[in-house]
Amino acid sequence: PRSGASPLPSPTGVDGLATPAPRSVVGSQAARTPRLGSPGARSDAPSSRRGPRIAHRGFLGSPPRSAYRREQEDEPLDAPEDGNFLYGTDINEMTVVRGFLRFLDEFRLPETEGPKSLYIAQLHRLWEECTQKERGIKFPISADHIHMFSVALYQQMVNFPTEVIPIFDRELWSLSVRLLNAEPEALGVCQVQVHTLLAKDSRIMRSMNPNDIEKLMSLKGIVIRVSDLMPDMLAAVFRCTTEDCKNEVSVPLSHWAIEEPTRCELCGATHSFQVVHNDSSFADKQLLKLQEPPELVPDGETPQNVAICVYDDLVDSVRPGDRIEVTGIYKAVPVRPNTNMRQCSSVYRTFVDAISIVAEKKGRVDTPADEHEFEQGKPPRLADQPDLDPEHIPEDEIRWNKKVRELATQKDADGNLEIMRKLVQSFAPSIYEEDEVKKGLLCQLFGGTPKAAGVTSKGRCRPEINTLLCGDPSTAKSQLLQYAFKLAPRGVYTSGKGSSAVGLTASINKDPTTGDLVLESGALVLSDRGVCCIDEFDKMDDSARAILHEAMEQQTVSVAKAGIVCSLNARCSILASANPKESSYDMKQSVVENIHLPKNLMSRFDFIWLMLDKRNKDMDSRLATHLVSMYSVAGMKKHREPPIDAELFRRYISFARRWVFPQISDPAAEALVKGYLDLRNQGTTKGTITATPRILETLVRISESLAKMELREEVTEADVVEAIRLLQTATYAAATDPETGLVDFDQFTVGKSRKQREREREIATMLQEILAERLSSGDPYTSIDGVKQIMNERFGERKEQLATDAEFMSALRDCEQQGLCRRQGKTIEAR
Repeated sequence: PRSGASPLPSPTGVDGLATPAPRSVVGSQAARTPRLGSPGARSDAPSSRRGPRIAHRGFLGSPPRSAYRREQEDEPLDAPEDGNFLYGTDINEMTVVRGFLRFLDEFRLPETEGPKSLYIAQLHRLWEECTQKERGIKFPISADHIHMFSVALYQQMVNFPTEVIPIFDRELWSLSVRLLNAEPEALGVCQVQVHTLLAKDSRIMRSMNPNDIEKLMSLKGIVIRVSDLMPDMLAAVFRCTTEDCKNEVSVPLSHWAIEEPTRCELCGATHSFQVVHNDSSFADKQLLKLQEPPELVPDGETPQNVAICVYDDLVDSVRPGDRIEVTGIYKAVPVRPNTNMRQCSSVYRTFVDAISIVAEKKGRVDTPADEHEFEQGKPPRLADQPDLDPEHIPEDEIRWNKKVRELATQKDADGNLEIMRKLVQSFAPSIYEEDEVKKGLLCQLFGGTPKAAGVTSKGRCRPEINTLLCGDPSTAKSQLLQYAFKLAPRGVYTSGKGSSAVGLTASINKDPTTGDLVLESGALVLSDRGVCCIDEFDKMDDSARAILHEAMEQQTVSVAKAGIVCSLNARCSILASANPKESSYDMKQSVVENIHLPKNLMSRFDFIWLMLDKRNKDMDSRLATHLVSMYSVAGMKKHREPPIDAELFRRYISFARRWVFPQISDPAAEALVKGYLDLRNQGTTKGTITATPRILETLVRISESLAKMELREEVTEADVVEAIRLLQTATYAAATDPETGLVDFDQFTVGKSRKQREREREIATMLQEILAERLSSGDPYTSIDGVKQIMNERFGERKEQLATDAEFMSALRDCEQQGLCRRQGKTIEAR
């Protein structure tokens, strides 16, 4: 049976707090924070009195205290007084108790309403929301608030968290018993969740040192690995194996270990006890691997990793790829070089005992709603104002949501909505023009409407939009990638040459703790529900690019390695940039000939933007003026701020992804069908393909994203028209055959236009005729140059373009594969 595990949802009193963390309890193989009142940590509090029935690290086992009241209003918080000092510290227990109770009773924010203080009101609300009070609650407290109220109490908590935080837990439980007038046995443990430490107590991984051990700290990073669930023993039941005895003894965790009884008190037998696992108490435990975020890694250094131990409710609360901020206690434990010996190494292994986990949201878009919400029923409607419900949404988010709604309704002098123009101007404002490309990238960030898996026969219909930027150097392709990456809710930025197939999917590594083979997620899996940015896409190895075929359409990555067979989710948008083979883009060649990419991979991109460096004097002058103004003194004074500030811009995209789910109206559906048929019939002959069913799905996704930008729940005909225009500006401009000036999508599937394929067939047919004539003449042997000369003479008689060396050799190889001829040096034998 699990002890302390709770299915309660996260409290809504604090913005951004993830699933509440339990007080850390570590198994016998790892360091555990000793409980006050246990043999592992000294305490003078009585242990025989009543308390919560659930074993808890931080509970002293004492009865509810009487309410604290200061005798004098001007009594200082840290006034010296008689009482018990915590073992190994200079902290008086009563000082901590009085300071914490004063904080709960008196702390208020300017916006706090009502007679109750902020945290007393939060305590009442959490107990009201708790359906199983015997399981207890998780109580989030901002360390910043504690510092505002009392610097001394904050310093005690940070310097001695192992001793002080359990006192917080005990006093909060005692206060709950008094406020609710409940029986002590009816209320479970109260565990304080401390978060949002001051900046001076936030650490980067490479600056952590032995001085930080056993202190409270916060770390930011990216989760790169999550272990399986492990049972962590809290109390063991031992049974005597003597035939007529069967005496059972329960031994709780004490000083990091559970000591087996050596002698049975009932029968007197020695060393006769055996563990009964089914009757023992366990807690959930999980190990996380946290890596430094890229922006905090110094130049020339590799990212550092830190092990994080999470327990109970924090288990499975994060996934690989999440950016989180962990508040916990930095610990060090000895390591046994040989498990069969009690000797320990002088080098200790460190980890962070997690107290709370907060999702890092600053500057990033929130992750959209899960698709299982749509399987339960219809998605929420914006008209019902679910984003303004105070029962489920914090006050701070409600204020931002009102600002977002107000921004979406602003109109210009002509009465038209101007949110679209403001969004484009606020996206990467330092990059000059390229408004069409910016609008396409905004469509990718907003995304389409997720569909339930059962709606379509083929399974999941992806709402993510894939984009490829290709063209001349110095056209801000990488800058646009960086801006989109920093704004994405989660994702990975990688380069084509430095990426392998294993790095994109998953790698097999040995777990240092258990020794088992485990999967570590690659870039595509870490970018699930986000954006995977790949720079220098054209320089990626063929084996790595082959992985993208499945990920870009099926949105999964299948792995079969070392006996591990699984399919991992890779529901991410691909944003890639590529340079031409000859550095500069050749307008006389197609996009497939310019960029070294697999042909069938090109058709999986919804947008293919050609970013060309066009020579125009007026445009060059405006661009130079814009660039110089970013660095000159006079230009900085004239610099205009974007119409939407960065935080509101991020909140706007998050709001649209979370609450807006546009549905296609009947007029929009008719416009989609008509637009698709018009695109399909652009070809001059039946052999020319100008649109595929993938293009229709692309139009659906783009139309939904355009409706999301204006927070509309219905896709209109105007959205479809704009989607077709964007598609023609981007992908259709790239799919235009430079020789004929017509759209030919065969370039993306076959790699050659219709005219090129007809030319190849014509050359191959003529070569076969020449070989057949040589064979019928009785002399099958001839030279390669002679055959080519005969072919060009016939083309000259027809007044057609002569065959080039590449075209002739390609036709000759085809004839060899078909067995029509055999080549020996410069001689051909017709067969």
